[in-house]
Amino acid sequence: DSDFYSLITKYKEYTMDVLNIEREQKKPRKDYDSYSGIKSQIWYMYDELFEPADKDYEYQKITDIDEIRKIINTYMEDFYDVSDKEIWFNKIKSLCEKFGYASNMKEYKEDPDKFKGNIADVSTVLRVALTSKSMTPDLYEIMKLLGKERIIQRFEKI
Repeated sequence: DSDFYSLITKYKEYTMDVLNIEREQKKPRKDYDSYSGIKSQIWYMYDELFEPADKDYEYQKITDIDEIRKIINTYMEDFYDVSDKEIWFNKIKSLCEKFGYASNMKEYKEDPDKFKGNIADVSTVLRVALTSKSMTPDLYEIMKLLGKERIIQRFEKI
């Protein structure tokens, strides 16, 4: 794939960072087994390949587009912070609480009727809006690599 090769060599350091997501930990990712399989797993990290209008978004449990937009806009206006993973996660929890979603899975499992959904549902909205996929590597790492301006650009397309 010469076009993809050109893209990853154009953004060599960025590509190395993308491929390194979840690799330097106790149980590292092992899903890259050949060059030919990489593009299908990381294409959404490149603006040149990311075309949200052509993708089916898999929001899963939160499907109301107005709710999705409110979550996204509020996140960017009041809760966006990728300076530290713990800070980021706590801000996601606060976002959940603001909209009536459980920020704690134990509380949600004890009384799911008390909430509109849970933190996984809200995280999925953010993940899908950025990647068009519900299953990706670590969302914090993706957001950190994309950076605020690119995140805003992608969220604006929703």
